[in-house]
Amino acid sequence: NYSGLYKSVDNGLTWASCDNVKFSAGSNFGMAGYFRKDGYVYMIGTRSGRDYPACLARFKEADIEDQDKYEYWNGTTGQWIAGDESKATAIINEKVGELSFIYNTKHKKWIIAYFNADRYNITMRTAEDITGPWSAPYELASGKEYAQLYGSYFHPLSATGDELYFLMSMWMPYNVFLMKAELADMGEF
Repeated sequence: NYSGLYKSVDNGLTWASCDNVKFSAGSNFGMAGYFRKDGYVYMIGTRSGRDYPACLARFKEADIEDQDKYEYWNGTTGQWIAGDESKATAIINEKVGELSFIYNTKHKKWIIAYFNADRYNITMRTAEDITGPWSAPYELASGKEYAQLYGSYFHPLSATGDELYFLMSMWMPYNVFLMKAELADMGEF
């Protein structure tokens, strides 16, 4: 019925709820990915499920437990709006599921990957700025080749160099696989 944030101060031995961070069942941030850069933590989220556009938020690292200080990107007005998630507009306006994103320092681009049900694939897009514009979709893995695929979670090593590593799940054999893609010139796909 909601999503929230939990933290551990003992290397994952125990966990506690961050009671000041909670997104409702209908929130555009019911499912989210995070990436830390330049003193901010960026959060790209969708409503729960796999069939909703992706929206963008950010907060200063020190404010991670204070949702009132989260800022939401409003592409319509081109500004960050504090404390009102209803002002967040879609940065990727298609079906986005199980997303993950990074900033690649070699190519100086943001990279996002997600499951797209309409194309039945793991889709990748890039952008020079986190707010977009995001590139046309590029297929990282096809459901025709990898039946019942989903998920697309980047390994931190993908943030540098030419190798893009991501975890991809498959319903049958109900397992997770480490996938690798080579990044080329990062121009047009």
